[in-house]
Amino acid sequence: MLQTSRTVSPDDPRLDQARRFVRQLEESLAGTPRHLPVEGLDRIRGDDQTGTVTCVVDARGDFVDLRVNSDWWYTVGPSGVASAILDALQYAQDKAMLAMAVLRRHRRTPPPPPGGDPFPHEDGSAARPGDVWAEWGAAEARVERGYDVMAAADQFVETRDSAEPRTISGPRGLFHLRLVGFTVASAEVSPRIAPEDADAIADDARVALRQATREKDPTYWFSGEG
Repeated sequence: MLQTSRTVSPDDPRLDQARRFVRQLEESLAGTPRHLPVEGLDRIRGDDQTGTVTCVVDARGDFVDLRVNSDWWYTVGPSGVASAILDALQYAQDKAMLAMAVLRRHRRTPPPPPGGDPFPHEDGSAARPGDVWAEWGAAEARVERGYDVMAAADQFVETRDSAEPRTISGPRGLFHLRLVGFTVASAEVSPRIAPEDADAIADDARVALRQATREKDPTYWFSGEG
């Protein structure tokens, strides 16, 4: 999960929504056999305080999707849409944290993390016994893979612990996400946006947030994409 600052205060109007979410989850748990997954936990929705932006996360709080309403220009405006996106994401993550707490209280198994082994596997080709050159080549390949894993681990740790801000931008250059390590510091949009750009802003933000979420996962670096 991307690290974001919590935003829900005691007077936040969304607290009632959060309470309803917990009650509905409790009801779903009561009606779902223990061996079956609880529906809806792969798409937990959160709105910003104005209801302009909706973000969707999974039960781990990882970003899934978002939507920006067509009236965004009049509700949050160009100066507030980036903050609204982060606000919606943070609130959705808060609901995901509540969901995990409810699951633990009921001793239910949380949804499994995304699949994928961070470590590279053997390619399945084994050297025939007595084939010295093939055995030597396989040993060299294992050593190379070991070096690749160590290099990827170093890159992951270096990025995680860096105090230097970095920016992930959407392909259109309309949305920019600033991070320190894997913590979201801020977001901003391009000054050239227009009232009709709701979908374009959402598309850009979607790409940036998905990329930031992928980078938080060590498997991204071990896969060689980092």
